[in-house]
Amino acid sequence: MTDWQKTACILCECNCGVEVRLEGREIVRIRGDKEHKASAGYTCEKALRLNHYQNGRHRLTSPMRRTADGTYEEIDWDTAVAEVAAGLAKVRDTHGGESIFYYGGGGQGNHLCGVYAMATRAAVGSRYRSSALAQEKTGEFWVNAQLGVSTRGDFEHTEVAVFVGKNPWQSHGIPRARRTLKEIANDPARSMVVIDPRRT
Repeated sequence: MTDWQKTACILCECNCGVEVRLEGREIVRIRGDKEHKASAGYTCEKALRLNHYQNGRHRLTSPMRRTADGTYEEIDWDTAVAEVAAGLAKVRDTHGGESIFYYGGGGQGNHLCGVYAMATRAAVGSRYRSSALAQEKTGEFWVNAQLGVSTRGDFEHTEVAVFVGKNPWQSHGIPRARRTLKEIANDPARSMVVIDPRRT
């Protein structure tokens, strides 16, 4: 087993600092990095389950192609990329690139996918895109567009926090989410307003 290695979680924009212990490719222990300037040792359950996401039994280890009877067969990467490219080109040539809606491409903690998204969309002429950020960050993006700059809420020091259709206790979409929410809730000079269409 190796010593503790410093790294960061990439599952949301907070990029909390974590320390991991490895046995080969397996992450056998994970803990918050107390020396990390932003997260200061805080971790949510997503960061603590990184090995499950990386090495879980559910992970595919190669591309899979659906067969005529509805089952799947393993194929090599060159074949998979060629077949997907041919399929997208056929849709583009038949219906126009704007008919291809691109969903995915990162933009939170792992930004490399965003580069792939731009290249793929340019190749097929796709005009429209979305990602998981549309579910969690739409309001933030709208505010950024109105301000003309990228900003984020200063929840650590706010007097009134308002959450619309969001449950940061579960999503951890703000830095040190549960610690920050507890600090707001326990400070009589601060308030928290939650407007949620469903009871959570």
